Amino acid sequence: MLTLFSIVYGPLVVWLTDSFDDKISAAVVLIISGGLIIVHAVKKSPAWIIPFIYLIISLGTLIFGESIWLKFGPLTISLGVSMLLSMRGTAMMQDFIKNQKFFPRIKNNLIGFSAPIWISAAWINVALHIGFLAFASKWLWAFYVSVGWYAVFALGAAACLFLQKRRHD
Repeated sequence: MLTLFSIVYGPLVVWLTDSFDDKISAAVVLIISGGLIIVHAVKKSPAWIIPFIYLIISLGTLIFGESIWLKFGPLTISLGVSMLLSMRGTAMMQDFIKNQKFFPRIKNNLIGFSAPIWISAAWINVALHIGFLAFASKWLWAFYVSVGWYAVFALGAAACLFLQKRRHD
């Protein structure tokens, strides 16, 4: 559900801010975020923090009356992930992979090897978020925050696979 919200968020914000005033745009994001928080609270999922960030940002838009605040949600989340990876990179990846059913055979030495790649990809993502927010059109920004950032992490995964294969050859 959060992936769908992530994909829809950018175009939704652009459409809302083009079609309605800032207060209505913020209220719609606030209602959607509140609903997602309730869903995750009922499921007892720790992922409630993501819609909570969007809820805080939409409250900022309501208080200050500027729609630019709505565009800071994806940047805030990307910055938080980058900081967490930078502080706890290897340990965080070990925890994530240990809890996934798709990666049971990954060895700890491979995680330590790939941590710098993922940390770099996360910071590149933050830089691109800032660049698109500051210098690109609103529709390019919407494209990047909905699906473009996935390409950065796909390139990070490709780099990990390539370098891992070279290490074992």
